[in-house]
Amino acid sequence: MTDQPQQWQAGDLRIDPVLQCVERAGQIVALPPLSFNVLLALVQAAPRFVSNDALMTQVWVGQVVSLETVTQRIKLLRDAIQDDPRSPRYIEGQRGRGYRFIARVGPAAPPPRSDTAAPASRSRWLTWVTTAVSAVLLLGVGAWIVERNIGSRTVQSPAAIDVTGALPVDMDHTVAVRRFDDLSGNKSDAYLAVGLPEMILNRLSGTPGLTVIARSSSFAEPGKSADARAVGARLHSRYLIGGTVQRTGEALRVTVRLVETAGGTQVWSAQFDRSMDELFALEDDVAAQVTGVLATRIRGVARNPAPAERSSNIDAYLAYLQGRALLGRYEVADTAAAVPHFEHAIKLDATFAPAYAALYDARMQSGALLREDLGPLRVRYQSLIDRALAIDPGCGSAYFAQAMWGRGEVPIRMASFERGMRLDPSNGRGLTAYAEFLENEVDAHDAAGRVLQKALWVDPMSPRAHFASAIRSLDVAGPAAVEQQMLGVLELDPNFVPALQRYGKYRWELHGELAAAVQIIEHAITLDPGNPWLRHTAVAMYLDLDDPAAATEVAAGTPQSAASARLLLALYRGDWRAAGLAAHDPAGWSYGQFENWEAGEALRDYALRTADLQPTIDFIGDKFGLTPEPAKQLGLGNFRQAVYLAQLLAAQGHEQEAVALRRAVAAWNDSNQSRYGPLFARRTRAALLLLDGQQDAALDELAGSFQSGDYLHWWYTLRTDPLWIPLHERPRFRAIADEVARYVARQRVLLAALRHDGAIPSRPEFGAHH
Repeated sequence: MTDQPQQWQAGDLRIDPVLQCVERAGQIVALPPLSFNVLLALVQAAPRFVSNDALMTQVWVGQVVSLETVTQRIKLLRDAIQDDPRSPRYIEGQRGRGYRFIARVGPAAPPPRSDTAAPASRSRWLTWVTTAVSAVLLLGVGAWIVERNIGSRTVQSPAAIDVTGALPVDMDHTVAVRRFDDLSGNKSDAYLAVGLPEMILNRLSGTPGLTVIARSSSFAEPGKSADARAVGARLHSRYLIGGTVQRTGEALRVTVRLVETAGGTQVWSAQFDRSMDELFALEDDVAAQVTGVLATRIRGVARNPAPAERSSNIDAYLAYLQGRALLGRYEVADTAAAVPHFEHAIKLDATFAPAYAALYDARMQSGALLREDLGPLRVRYQSLIDRALAIDPGCGSAYFAQAMWGRGEVPIRMASFERGMRLDPSNGRGLTAYAEFLENEVDAHDAAGRVLQKALWVDPMSPRAHFASAIRSLDVAGPAAVEQQMLGVLELDPNFVPALQRYGKYRWELHGELAAAVQIIEHAITLDPGNPWLRHTAVAMYLDLDDPAAATEVAAGTPQSAASARLLLALYRGDWRAAGLAAHDPAGWSYGQFENWEAGEALRDYALRTADLQPTIDFIGDKFGLTPEPAKQLGLGNFRQAVYLAQLLAAQGHEQEAVALRRAVAAWNDSNQSRYGPLFARRTRAALLLLDGQQDAALDELAGSFQSGDYLHWWYTLRTDPLWIPLHERPRFRAIADEVARYVARQRVLLAALRHDGAIPSRPEFGAHH
């Protein structure tokens, strides 16, 4: 609209709709597109309320979203602009009515003019681009990721790893292909607006000297109304390819534009009139002309891109694209739904190699999400990879899938990843998996960072790549920073299930916000009810709310979660024997040692009560990477279990060895608490003090651990842990236990309110142990 100001001043926020930039006191407030569009809609309507329906229509154009999506997006926006919903200064909400912007809104005053205005403007633009790109890189899925596997890595010198193909790329050499606008009168032809640019993208992705942004990022951008400069900044791409497609009968008219994002200027356009049966020739012609233009502007770009992986059957190709979109959700139901799309693509074109690779990928991802044994699945579906490579030995996605899900020798898998990267350089999914492989199985942190940087560059809007980036930063930035990065992932996609699990977990573990954490994990379960990982997490949360009835019900939702929940439910009941046996069950270990909660405690209790010491010592040493010299193997994933191992060694009569291990744990704990925070650190220190006979100091640390917000499995510490049982009758211990009980009771009141409001499911009434 012509009467809209160029920039808005909304409270202390300066909003630029053209650059999609928000500033406060000269500092950029990084917002992803959806959050920015919500903010702009509220500001433009201020001080009037904007209904939830109106927000859905304006922000999620052409999409079907729920009220919960709007609610979560408002929450993410409030977090980003630091607005407290209990005492708002920007956004006010009314149940059933909508939201409005309550701060003073008006046109922003123009910046002061001076002789240096032009350079200052350029500097301001560069600052925005740099900040936007930095925010993308810092905001960094599969559900099977484990933060850091300890004691089970195959280590190779990072210097020996060749990842030169994954080195950072130059924005000037980057192009993004966006969805075309559909001008056809028949809605059934809308697939052409997706399929044709996807084919052009694939054809360009193999062009030497050119980096092509992955479809999952470039197709996520809004349509023709979006400003090219803002889109280029978000995708860190110098060039954008867009266009229109119109079908009339068998006639096809396609207009293609090449835009330089820095100035928002069109540098080339062409119109193509062809018939439907010339669709693939049209793709070749467009790619050749685009690269011809780019070759005159970018040194090193080849003029004639090599043929890309594609099917000669457009319906097969579109079925393949639909399956890939579902696969990228990393949800049980969507992964299963992807399978028939790939099968249909193969049925339509039995020579379509990427469809075979994608079907293998989907079958393996489905097994991983369901926590199945992947060994038999590899054997069962290996023929799909063999078939893909027999059809096309240069099928990059097949090499990526083979490396992602393989369990062969590290050099063999690395060679497959490298080949996949050379053949399919815009495959953000494959690049992210390669970075995780280097990080977790090769211990090559720097090399992993370079590959992940390439993944974030070619697929900057990918929640999965940012999720991986957040996870790998734990050792450097600490859990609080990872939590904020995970919030950034949810800014990109509020319903990305792996990030919801992690964010809910951090609210629970780091802040003791038990009810809020359950609300987040229940939302994730609603999105992906067949995911056992989510239910496994919810069991632990509900038990910390002293609600075993809800924990039991949510565990029963899948066979895998029912099996993995046996340990915690038995330990909660005080059944040490059942808990100890469950701790040996492989079902509980499918989530990794970080989330097989209380396994160390259950193993220790079982061993001490049965005097079956050596087998348990060996088991703990193997599972937690505490062999052959436990004191030299300590890390975030095993420092608590090392205390239990020391207790078992002492029970065996190896007192000197036990004391040395306790001292090593104490030193590691003290030196790392500032990095990883108080979670379990103070309770571990309390246990060590208690083992040294310092009961008063131990009680001080125990009280401090709860005061810091560490309520994880409080019920075991205060009710069942044999270390603390002798102190149960001491007044100080009782005072600590009573204060924790009051805190948990307050959290249960919040939980009941959430149930009453319908924010979470109404599970069985509390069956709390008293």
